[in-house]
Amino acid sequence: MKFFATTDRLSAFSAPVAHTKPYRQYFISICALYLLVAAWLAVRIRFGVMDELFHLEYSLPFAKLGLSKTTLYRHVPPTGVASHLWFALWIWLFPTIDYIGLRLITCVALAGLAIATYVHLRSFSGVWQRRILAASVFTLVCPYFFLSVSTVMTEGPSLVFLFAGLLLLSISRLERLFPFFLACCFLGLTTIARFYYIPLLPALFVVLAVEDWEAYRRIGAKAFTTHRILLYLSIGISLLPLAGLVSLWGGFTPPLFHQWSKLRSGVSFNALRPISAFVLTGIYISPIVWLSGFQYIKSALSVVIGSFIIALILAFLQINLLRDPESVNDVFSGPIEHGLGWLMAKGQLAISLGLLVVYTLSFVSLVIVIRQLFQILVAEGFVDKAFVFSIAFVALFIASQAFIGGNHPFFERYLIHPWPFIGYGLIRAFPESTNIRTYSVLAVYTVVSILLLTKWGLS
Repeated sequence: MKFFATTDRLSAFSAPVAHTKPYRQYFISICALYLLVAAWLAVRIRFGVMDELFHLEYSLPFAKLGLSKTTLYRHVPPTGVASHLWFALWIWLFPTIDYIGLRLITCVALAGLAIATYVHLRSFSGVWQRRILAASVFTLVCPYFFLSVSTVMTEGPSLVFLFAGLLLLSISRLERLFPFFLACCFLGLTTIARFYYIPLLPALFVVLAVEDWEAYRRIGAKAFTTHRILLYLSIGISLLPLAGLVSLWGGFTPPLFHQWSKLRSGVSFNALRPISAFVLTGIYISPIVWLSGFQYIKSALSVVIGSFIIALILAFLQINLLRDPESVNDVFSGPIEHGLGWLMAKGQLAISLGLLVVYTLSFVSLVIVIRQLFQILVAEGFVDKAFVFSIAFVALFIASQAFIGGNHPFFERYLIHPWPFIGYGLIRAFPESTNIRTYSVLAVYTVVSILLLTKWGLS
């Protein structure tokens, strides 16, 4: 996932194909395995999992009446216009297509991107290919990856647009204008395919700004060339679809959604939501941290002890920073939420101990990772632009949750949005984690992912 290396640094990341071929083969083999499983689940899972019926129903007007100001204004789902247009395109092209066909098209599109990435990997050294391989494995075993690509949900098309955009960013090297512009367009589509991806283009702006600031410190105002200005302009142009929707709707959600749902929606301050996202991130990265980062506890012992004390206080007071266990259900909730709901039914002591374990694992994991990331930035600066991009997106994603209404406070499945970037950050934080022990844990994650979706979709 070394997306960003400017042309003057390319020699550092290039190597003869003979030295990198095994990693490319592992990458395409792993992608093939996951997509075959996803395709099998797409065929087997009953229709109506999650919000499938809702999304398919509101894709039909685009297929029948086309894209217009009227159809956009009368749209109901609060996010995912580009995803609904994606489904509408295939319904228009193949009028008899069913939900299984729509699911499989997402799998095929991702397979095409995997092949394109496999070919592009020849331009990277073995070190970077190994990182890409590890980050890809981590990404694909997210418990909600299969849920996204094996159902008619907006997450599936958004992943297609996201990975296409990231691939084009890698090809552009932040230098070649046309592939960079196309990358921005795909990231813009990703944004209106799932509004949770709104931080993507601002994070890319941060990467450009950091690089130009470094250049400005070296050579002064000469760094701001017409070419660089056009790169920023590409980002601005790619934000226009989002700006157009906001202008048309008068906000981030369609007017009809408010009438349909009778729920709080749109932009509203939600103080608990970013905290929930932060805590859940710590829980989901904890297996990798405790496998590869346990050795770093001694060097940060005082902060770790402080984190444990905070966890102890929260657990003693039974303060749940995640979700109200009474609202947990099999469709929208994840294993952490279900686990806490089950413990609450067992009594006060059980829920206190459960919260203590959850908070301790989360806070300690986050402390170790954040410390490692900070040390890498201090040691390396901002040479690895993919690293900068990942940190910027995850930070902006968590912060942006404070302004999202609706689902309260944060569903575990929403972690799929920052998951590829979290994965790359973990690989950089713990380079020694690319070993058989870690891959074994990731294999367990994969089995859990499939069982979760099978439980939801086949029962």
